[in-house]
Amino acid sequence: MKILYLIPPSEWKIIWWVLWKEELSFNFRKPLEFLESLTENDLKCSWKRYEEALVCHKKILLDKKQELLPAIERYSGVMYKAIDYEWITEKGRMYFDTYFFISSGLYGLLKPQDMIVNYKLPIEVKWLALYWKDILTQRLRELKPDIIVDFLPESYKKMIDWKYLDIQVVHIDFYTIKDWFQKKLSHGVKKVKGEYIKNICEKGITDIADFPGYQIKISDMSIRCKVFDTELL
Repeated sequence: MKILYLIPPSEWKIIWWVLWKEELSFNFRKPLEFLESLTENDLKCSWKRYEEALVCHKKILLDKKQELLPAIERYSGVMYKAIDYEWITEKGRMYFDTYFFISSGLYGLLKPQDMIVNYKLPIEVKWLALYWKDILTQRLRELKPDIIVDFLPESYKKMIDWKYLDIQVVHIDFYTIKDWFQKKLSHGVKKVKGEYIKNICEKGITDIADFPGYQIKISDMSIRCKVFDTELL
């Protein structure tokens, strides 16, 4: 069974770097025109953070001395800290590098070891998800996985036209139980998601039936998998 996992990038990025040639798994045309006219509102930051973003954009647009790192080292948000890539087993790292794909506003799709620049381009930027929608949908179809496992937040789901994939998709939702009621997890979900992903990698799961959680079939092509935070390990 060929499984493909989709995860989001990180809001926070490591700023140290090496000078190297950009190396990407997918030769997509980057939406550089979006970088040329971004406002503070588009980037959801202001003052020094906004100025730093503009410096990053200038380097990308001029294509000179780009600051490159593998994607798995570049991203450093809560979910990536919980995945703890550096300290999982060699088998777990190989599983992650092979089966996990990162959906990026600048790059489209990334593999964990792709060499990428330091950038700030959130998918919430107007029209950006639409820019990628047909491109990513077609590429995912060409990859021909048996199953796509979706860990994307709602904003990144809009990069893909799910109904035209013709591939079985498992959407993962995280829940907690409080006062005997099930409640979809919102606060702390990035950490829980990262821990769950780490668990999948360490186990080397090859069959959807082995996923921790309670699965609810919605249609022939879509499965909703409920995961309770007390069952992650």
